[in-house]
Amino acid sequence: MPAQLRPCPSCGEERAFETPPCADGHGQDCAELACAVCGAALVAGPLDVDLAAVHRPRRRPVLGAAA
Repeated sequence: MPAQLRPCPSCGEERAFETPPCADGHGQDCAELACAVCGAALVAGPLDVDLAAVHRPRRRPVLGAAA
């Protein structure tokens, strides 16, 4: 995939972003991009993450309640 111009959060300017080698085997379909100047990473695609499963608030015991 050729470089894509995107705003870089680290450089503060529009920079070329490239797809780095993907350790997960996605190849050119990988959602990760890296700034060609500073190396800042972006995720530029959908993620397969169940956010409800990732963030489950912990229940805290009520103070003074019998155990």
